[in-house]
Formats: sequence, structure tokens, C-alpha cells
Amino acid sequence: MPRTLPLAAALVFAAATAQAQSVEGASAGFGVSTFGLYGSAAYEVMPKLRLRGVLTGIPDFEFEGDKDDFGTDITADGSLGGIAALADYYPNGGGFRLSGGLFFSDSTLDGSGTGFEADDGMRYDDARIDASMRFEEDVAPMLAIGYVSGGARGWGFESEIGLIGIGGVNVTLDGTSGDSSVDAEFERDLQEMEDDANEMGEDLVVYPWLSLGVSYRF
Repeated sequence: MPRTLPLAAALVFAAATAQAQSVEGASAGFGVSTFGLYGSAAYEVMPKLRLRGVLTGIPDFEFEGDKDDFGTDITADGSLGGIAALADYYPNGGGFRLSGGLFFSDSTLDGSGTGFEADDGMRYDDARIDASMRFEEDVAPMLAIGYVSGGARGWGFESEIGLIGIGGVNVTLDGTSGDSSVDAEFERDLQEMEDDANEMGEDLVVYPWLSLGVSYRF
């Protein structure tokens, strides 16, 4: 996990607890998001303004696929999610809020496969490919709008929609052909495949943030 994640968690916690003399004005929430499950904690620092930290995602996952489904054997592992440090502004003092802050990403995917077919039809049945994918920006700006139902205290429902400026997806490929007689062609085709993947990744400059859950205000 990047060092920024525990640092971000400490900053959010310190910002909230520095103002708090008791749990009055604090809230906690949990639910599902476009990263997986999430948990949040917030504190009202002044009327209409709350500081909120959100921990979301799937910490570790693994995936395996075979030739019948993918044309090659694939194994992959990674994590998806991170920590958001947000300021929530409630313009009308009700449930509607405008939020902005930073998202500290811990989203990675590493995988490997055997054999592939290049765009020109050349097949490398004995090749081994190692792939790595990362968000371009580990620390990304985040903007969102949301709504929290319920009163000043007690349970309520919450929903939110927004965007995280991840700056694109970076893809790195490496591998061996398994046949020294085609090494040169393999390197060219592998580089072309990496370039194509990064060209598509450059278009993914934002990641959608959607969440739905419940919260409790103390």
C-alpha cells in the first residue's frame, strides 16, 4: 500500500478529532460504491461544513481464466479503491451537499498470461506476458454531489455521485516469446500492443464515483 494512504487517514482523523470534544456532531456511514464497499466518518467543524474521510474498495482480489474463455491462460491479482479526504458543504443546511477533496488511490492490477495473437495474425503460443495496470495519478482531485436523508441525529440514507480525476490508466507489458527465432518480431508486436493499451488508457481521465448506503448522526 502506498505511504500516502496511512498518511491521508491520519490527516483526516486529526482534522476531525481536533475539533471534537465529544461525538456530538460526528457521523458514520457504510454502503457500496463503484470501488466496492465503503465506510466513512465525518465531523461538523462549523454550520453547513463537515470534514469527511472515506475508505473504499476491495483490498485484495485474484482472478484466473483459461483458454476456453479467454483464448489463453490468465492469472491476475490486485486491489481497487483508496481513501478520500473531503470537505462537505451543505448550502441550505439540509441534506443536499457539495463535496470536494482528494482521493488517494490504492488501485493496481498485475497479471500474466501464456500465448497471444498479434494484430497482424502472428501467433506466439509459447510466449509468456506479464502485465501491470495503474491509475496515472495516485493522488487525484475528487468532486461530488450527494444527499443524506434523516434529521440532525439518528439513521438516514445517503447517496452520492461524482468524478475522480485519475488522469488515465498506465499499462506496462513485458514478456518472453518462448522461441528465440522470433524474438525480434515478438518485441515489436508486444510494444505495439502496449502502445494500443496505453492509447485507450489515456482516454480514461476520470473514474466515476457512485455510492449508496446508510449513515448515523450522533
